[in-house]
Amino acid sequence: MINRNQIIMRLGLFAPAMGTTDRKELLRASVGVGLSIMLCDLILWAIRHYSALLPGGMGDPLSEIIVVSPFAASAFLIMTVPNSPLAQPWSVIIGNTLGTASGVLCITFLPFPVMAAALAVALSVITMAIARALHPPAAAMALNAVLLTQSGADTGPAFFIATVMAGSIVLVAFGAVFNPLTARRYPFRQPNEALPKEAGYLATILERFRLSANIGVADLSRLIIAAETEAAAHHLGQKTAEVMMTANPFCMTPDADLHSIRDAFREKPFQAIPVAEQDGTYRGVIFQNAVMEVAADATAATVMDVVPALTVQADLPAILPALTQGHRRVIPVVDNGKLVGIITRSDLIRLLSQTLRHR
Repeated sequence: MINRNQIIMRLGLFAPAMGTTDRKELLRASVGVGLSIMLCDLILWAIRHYSALLPGGMGDPLSEIIVVSPFAASAFLIMTVPNSPLAQPWSVIIGNTLGTASGVLCITFLPFPVMAAALAVALSVITMAIARALHPPAAAMALNAVLLTQSGADTGPAFFIATVMAGSIVLVAFGAVFNPLTARRYPFRQPNEALPKEAGYLATILERFRLSANIGVADLSRLIIAAETEAAAHHLGQKTAEVMMTANPFCMTPDADLHSIRDAFREKPFQAIPVAEQDGTYRGVIFQNAVMEVAADATAATVMDVVPALTVQADLPAILPALTQGHRRVIPVVDNGKLVGIITRSDLIRLLSQTLRHR
C-alpha cells in the first residue's frame, strides 16, 4: 500500500530539476535569442537577394521568413547555456549539417515518410555521435528536412550551404560576440586551454556516469576547484577583504617618474606598488619586473598593470582564487573606487597561521 508521503515523493520526481533563473540572466538570454534569429533571417535573405542562383530574397526582408524552425532551439542553447558542450560551434554547425543530411538521405531512398522520419532522426544521432557533434536541435533538423522534402521544397546543395550551414555559422558568430559582451564566455572552451593533471581521471568519471555530453572536463575541473575554495573559506571563517588586507599601503601617483619608482623598489621590500590618484582613486599596480627595461621618460601610468580590484566586502571565495590561481601576487582593495588596502599571499599565510593557532 502506497501512503501519502510516497505519492508526494514520487510526484516530486516530476518537479523542475533546475533552480530559479536570475532575472537579469533571463532577460540577457531572451534578448540574445530574439536578436540572433532576426539577424540570421536577414543575412540569409541578403544571401538570396544578391545571388541569382538561390530562390527567395525577392520580397520584403521583414516579411519573408527563411530560417528553419530548429534554428530557434540552436539559438536557445547558444544564448542560454553557452558553456554546454551541446552549444559549442562544432556541435552547432556540424550537428545541424549532419541532421539535415540524414533527413534528405532517408526521405530520398525510403518511400514511406513515417519510416523515413524515424530513421532520419535515429541516423542523425548516430552521425553526430561519431563526429562528436551532439546538438539536440540537429535531430529536429533531420525531421524538418524530411517534412520539407515531402512538401516539395528544395533541399538540395543550395539548402545545405545557404540555409543550414550559413544559418548555423551566423548563430555561432552572433553568440561569440553577444555572450562576451554580456559577461558570458563563448566559445566556452579555448583551443589552448590548459587542463588539470587529473584531466584523465575526470574524463573517466564523466564517461562512467554518462555525463560527457552534459559537461566537459575543464568545466568539471572548475566546479571542483570552486567547491574546494568554498570549503577552504568555510574552514577559515567568514573573513572579508577588509579584515585580511594590509590597510593604507604605500602607493605612487600616476605621474611618478621612473627614478622615483626604482628608488621605491630599492628602498622598500616590495614586489608590487599600487598606483592611485591624489584623492585615492585606484588606477593600477606597478610590478618590479616592469621597470627593468623601459624608456627613461616612463611614468607610473605607462608601466603599471590594471589589476582588477576587490571591494572591502569581498569574501574568501572571491579572494582565494585570485591569489592561488595564476600569477597574481597582489590584490588591490577599494572602497567606492578609493584604494584602502592590498592583499598579498603573505596576508593569506598570516590568516592560515592565525586559524591553525586558534585550533
